[in-house]
Amino acid sequence: MEFSKEYQRVTERVSTVHTMLTGRTRVPQLVLHCSRRFIQTATSVPVNRSAKKSSTPATKTITEESDFAFRKNQISTLPYHEQDCNYYPTLKDATSKLMEGTKSDVRVEKVRVPEFKNRYEGRITPDNTTDFASDPLYIISGKVGSIRKAGKGSMFIDIWQDMQRVQLIVHHKVMGLERAQFIELHGGLRPGDQIMGIGRVGVTKVGELSVKLIQPITLAAPSLHPIPVKFNDSGKVNANRVIDYLANKRSVEVMVLRSSIIKLIREFLEQREFMAVETPIICSGNSGANATPFGTISQHVQMKDETGGDVPVKLNLRVAPELWLKRLIIAGFDKVYEIGKSFRNEGIDSTHNPEFTTCEFYQTFIGLDELMKMSEEMIVYILNGVLRDAHEGGKLHSFKDKSEEILKLIEANGGQFKRIEFLPELQAQTGVELRVEDLTEEGLAQFYSKVNKNVDPESLKHRTSSDIINSLTEEYLEPLCIGSQIPTFIYNVPEIVSPLAKSDKFGISQRFECFIDGREYMNAYEEENNPFKQAHKFTQQQMNKDMGDIESIIPDSSYVKAMEWGMPPTGGWGMGVDRLVMLLAGVNRIEGVISFGRLSDVVRQ
Repeated sequence: MEFSKEYQRVTERVSTVHTMLTGRTRVPQLVLHCSRRFIQTATSVPVNRSAKKSSTPATKTITEESDFAFRKNQISTLPYHEQDCNYYPTLKDATSKLMEGTKSDVRVEKVRVPEFKNRYEGRITPDNTTDFASDPLYIISGKVGSIRKAGKGSMFIDIWQDMQRVQLIVHHKVMGLERAQFIELHGGLRPGDQIMGIGRVGVTKVGELSVKLIQPITLAAPSLHPIPVKFNDSGKVNANRVIDYLANKRSVEVMVLRSSIIKLIREFLEQREFMAVETPIICSGNSGANATPFGTISQHVQMKDETGGDVPVKLNLRVAPELWLKRLIIAGFDKVYEIGKSFRNEGIDSTHNPEFTTCEFYQTFIGLDELMKMSEEMIVYILNGVLRDAHEGGKLHSFKDKSEEILKLIEANGGQFKRIEFLPELQAQTGVELRVEDLTEEGLAQFYSKVNKNVDPESLKHRTSSDIINSLTEEYLEPLCIGSQIPTFIYNVPEIVSPLAKSDKFGISQRFECFIDGREYMNAYEEENNPFKQAHKFTQQQMNKDMGDIESIIPDSSYVKAMEWGMPPTGGWGMGVDRLVMLLAGVNRIEGVISFGRLSDVVRQ
């Protein structure tokens, strides 16, 4: 038989029956339901969810994908106003439809799934349902997770909302429907549909909290694609994060953990009376940190060139909020913090993305030791927050093992992080003496030649002091942090690599970096508050940049001028939020903790 003609004949017959039963001429729900039944009749084979593609042109097996494709086609052919009326109603219209036939003196409450469960879970049982007979009717909504049919006139539907599930009991007799009407109105529902229902609190014989619906379900938005049973190919996941979240519970849980960590950071700082602020993301010049910025221009922000003409101002996305936050310190805000995005025009790998999230805070009259203590207290606060939620049956249960492991290591170390002082440990690891007097270009080059016999001394003439210090750190100190989950401070770092930090007369900055298992998580120091010395450090940074050091800080003369108003002794602290989420989630790649992945993934979506 010809498929399209047979389909038309069946739908015409269905329309006639529907009109006789209800007086309505449109049968959108029934058409959806009939898609599967019609195909089965025409091909004499069942719909096969797991059917594989065949090379035989005449195959008659219908897959779940083709079933949903049929559904999408039926809706797409309707005029827009009919699509909205039957499949994408306004919330007001959907609610009014549910309320049809409800007496005006009956209490009706709109409730979300978690609220409904909080009200009744643990209270209602199969033996005391009559105690709740006078409770209101509830309008409840959510996404269909599963549909279990119980005969021709009833079904159990699990819906999800706010990451919690509740069961709907749907029965034709309770709704006052004949079985044919019931099937007509509900047979077309599919997993993934967004639905609304109205009913009373109930419980099954086995004690499962449910909502017993008294009116037919209203479709709020249909799903036009089947949710994959498995969706774990990394290439597909990174290019389709919407499907990833629909199909993979773990991906959703990681985003919940991320949100919880940011919330805990805010709680910790605001309990200590820090003020949350927002600083410019688009700016000109430097904003702190050694990094390459993204450059741009604005056609509406202009300046005069040498000839007196108007030219667009060169702008860049901030590489860090540091200098803006310190301007606020100078302006009289004694405790400020910001959690937000920064941007660096640099490589993409498993732990780096050009767009990333950090937390930075600044406080007046706080020193390095106090910054260390605050760091320890914050991490312990976050770990305890995750464990508290897990023990209370919250959404972070699957992440408790990593938090417990790190917390136990900190407790075993006397409640503190491990500490490594830069110069003494470097000498211990290399066996070569390095005095503070040797922290010059010539002295560092000689030291590096001694500990690296294979290095050509001539090649060191083209390397900056900061580059040599960074290499020594990576080769001899950072490996001491690998293989252990206990956070480790590397502190008292040479000022050569700390152009914004306060330092002593020997050239040692009051700075630390915190590593966990070889990865850097925090960077903190006492801030340079001498405008003359800061100007000199900026000059040195420019010299390094001219020598090819692309990571040297861009000098910011306006920041130095702001310092002239009197910058109090200040402690500054920064942490990579993405990396902390990776650590506690047990995720090895940064795209796994960012809502839509790395930049290379974002451009594919």
